[in-house]
Amino acid sequence: MTVAVARATWEDVKAEKAKRRLLPFVELMWPVVEPRAPFVNNWHIGAICEHLEAVTLGQISDLLINIPPGSMKSYLVSVFWMPWEWIRHPHYRYLCGSYDEGLAVRDNRRSRDVIKSEPYQRYWPLPIREDQDTKTRYDNVKSGWRIGTSVGGKGTGEHPHRKIIDDPHNVRQSLSDVQRQEAITWFDLTMGSRGVALNAATVIVMQRLHERDLSGHVLETLGSFVHLCLPMRYEPKRMVETPLGWNDPRTVPGELLWPALFDEEKVSKLEEQLRASQGEYGVAGQLQQRPAPVGGGLFKRQWFELVHGIPQGAEWCRAWDKAGTHEGGDYTVGVLMAKAGGFYYIVDVVRAQLSSGQRNALIRQTARMDADRFGMGVKIRLEQEPGSGGKESAEISVRELAGYDVQAMRATGDKVTRARPFAAQAEAGNVKLFADLTWNRAFLDELSVFPAGSHDDQVDATSGAFNTLALGFTPHVMKIVGF
Repeated sequence: MTVAVARATWEDVKAEKAKRRLLPFVELMWPVVEPRAPFVNNWHIGAICEHLEAVTLGQISDLLINIPPGSMKSYLVSVFWMPWEWIRHPHYRYLCGSYDEGLAVRDNRRSRDVIKSEPYQRYWPLPIREDQDTKTRYDNVKSGWRIGTSVGGKGTGEHPHRKIIDDPHNVRQSLSDVQRQEAITWFDLTMGSRGVALNAATVIVMQRLHERDLSGHVLETLGSFVHLCLPMRYEPKRMVETPLGWNDPRTVPGELLWPALFDEEKVSKLEEQLRASQGEYGVAGQLQQRPAPVGGGLFKRQWFELVHGIPQGAEWCRAWDKAGTHEGGDYTVGVLMAKAGGFYYIVDVVRAQLSSGQRNALIRQTARMDADRFGMGVKIRLEQEPGSGGKESAEISVRELAGYDVQAMRATGDKVTRARPFAAQAEAGNVKLFADLTWNRAFLDELSVFPAGSHDDQVDATSGAFNTLALGFTPHVMKIVGF
């Protein structure tokens, strides 16, 4: 009898701790969702729990967590946190989304398993309503509910206290501008309008996949988010101290996030697999929570030697990547390149966000300046956008440049394929960069994150100029009209 009482008392103590703090709750309920795997604690688990508790207490309104896959992000954010909050606030309502409805349903089920479990119902009785207990939605008897949905899925008229977004992007589609924008639009228009009257808190947990993924979007446009960034290998000064006074406790560069579960051998193997399938971008995004590798991926900064002059007798080309949005959107870019003695020189970059009329005026003005400086032999290559409107615009631009060596060309194939010949010569040390601080930095910044960056206009224009000079034509390009 004494042993039974002691055991019951100890269980009561653990339950009381679990009621007050999220981490003890996770430890107590872990066997419900993973009965065959022991719980392995680590400092990053405590950090995530501490920041989720701060959301519960109203100290944080919006939280962004960037962390590698396999680090218990979904268990902590999408499975355990909601049942723990329901102990205190059973009326809370949750709208949970992922890029795939199957993932949302999976975590709905796991979270419901926790709530229906014997220990949960013993210490914090909260029945699920029998008439509202499905894989995508369930309600408790205290008017709380949880709905699981997907990016691009139908919006719901319900308004939550919590919005949980777990992996909004599909890794395989992360380089697609259309797919990424679909997730951002869904977040802004569907999720963003829900729960405003209830002061709903938002928690996003994901791996970084692109400079312009949902993480990049909220960090750039929404100042309300607290950012918890936890790369697989420690990088000094990556983490900014949170309002809770928390910072990454690691001190040695390259120190692993969770060595008890992901040791050096496992992480190295994972890095090799990602490099084989996705290149350095896979390692940088999924493991290091950076949208591009340090030093660049397809292009590396150290490949480009700075020079102060161009040899005589060079062949010249300025290629344009056109855009037509004033003070927003993509840039109109004109890259001037020279070829001499087997080397390629990037001499000048013109870059601006302009209306179509301003853009055409800039192209004419630049053509005159290039002719004055380097002669009438400077080739001009203009991008032609798809469709009849793009063809008409290209023909107008060519007519406005009468007297110059100008061609409008329509690109086919993707931007990475068009950039590879240029990248190969840059890696071989055959591309030089004219030393001009007014545009060098922005140029190298864009190249270093391509194709995972928010802009690729300079890369595309450079590819057009390079392929024209190197091959006499641009691969995957159809000539439309000549001079």
